[in-house]
Amino acid sequence: MEQEADVQIEKREVWDSIPVGDDLGTMDYVMTEQMIADYRRVVGNPRAAYPTVAARHPANLFYRKYAKIMRVPNAGHDSQFFNPPIAGKRIFVSARVADKYIRRGRPYLVVEATAKDEDGRLIEISRLIGMARPVGLPAHADLARKWGQ
Repeated sequence: MEQEADVQIEKREVWDSIPVGDDLGTMDYVMTEQMIADYRRVVGNPRAAYPTVAARHPANLFYRKYAKIMRVPNAGHDSQFFNPPIAGKRIFVSARVADKYIRRGRPYLVVEATAKDEDGRLIEISRLIGMARPVGLPAHADLARKWGQ
C-alpha cells in the first residue's frame, strides 16, 4: 500500500507541474494533394474533407514539450471543423493546455489545438482528453491490481 501511495504522489506531482493555459508552441506544414488523397483512401471516403484530423495536432504539440515527463493516452477527442484545408496552403497550428481535472481519482489533461491556413481561415479546433501518466510508470498498474493480476 505504501508503494501505491508513493506512485500516486509521483503521478500527482508531475501532473501538478503542467499549468492550465500552458502554451505548447506551434508547428506548420503544407497540406498537399497527396495528403488529402491518402486520407480519403484510408477512411474510405472519396470526399473526406478534413485530413488535418489525422495529424493529431494536440498530441503532437503536447509531446514536443512534455514527452520526457508525461504521457496522455487518449481518453477522448473532440473536433470542430470550420473550413476544409486547401491543397498547397500552409497550415499553422498552435496548442495549449486547456484544462485539467481529477475524475474517479485519476488525473486528466485537456489539450486544445487550433489550425488555420496561411490566409487566416480557421480550419479546425481539436481537443484531446488524455489520462495523464508520468513517463516510466505503468499505464494501468492500479487496474491490474484491482483485477488481481
